[in-house]
Amino acid sequence: MEPLKNLARKALEGEFLSKEEGLQLYAQGNLPELMQLGYSIRKKLHPLPEVSWLIDRNVNITNVCISACKFCNYYRGVNHADAYITTSEEYDQKISEMWKLGGRQLLLQGGLHPGLGMAFHTQLFRDLKR
Repeated sequence: MEPLKNLARKALEGEFLSKEEGLQLYAQGNLPELMQLGYSIRKKLHPLPEVSWLIDRNVNITNVCISACKFCNYYRGVNHADAYITTSEEYDQKISEMWKLGGRQLLLQGGLHPGLGMAFHTQLFRDLKR
């Protein structure tokens, strides 16, 4: 059990653990002790007693994608009937809904649309920032 104590001490002192060391702690560690270790590290890094989270919203820029990842059930081809690009009005609505729920972070994701280049994305980010 001594190697695990050394790994716990290393983590608590802010030293990085290797992948192997992290897996060893995970596989062989006692769950309550690991929970306490995590809590102690959190308190050391963020001493305030409050713990909170951000409310955010994921918005898909488009569902058109040329990547065709095997795991994705979401994408559509350029000419598919369900293909879309989110409009400015839809962004306004989604952002307004997010603000009303206390959200403060907008996350953008979506497909690799072959017709949307750098100029489109640059303008989109300008518009959203405004």
